[in-house]
Amino acid sequence: MKFTALFAIVLAILALLAGESQAAPKVPVKKIGKAIKTGLGVLGAAGTAHEVYESVKNRG
Repeated sequence: MKFTALFAIVLAILALLAGESQAAPKVPVKKIGKAIKTGLGVLGAAGTAHEVYESVKNRG
């Protein structure tokens, strides 16, 4: 029980220190958007390939 409380306190102190060290963090919005777009494209291609496979499989 004491270990959990000590761990929580240490984490809280680290969070406070990390928050002070970064005055204005920059978030790469364009890179994040590009990664999401690529991921959705891959999922779409995988879904299309699965549909083609199922239609060929059900033909015979």
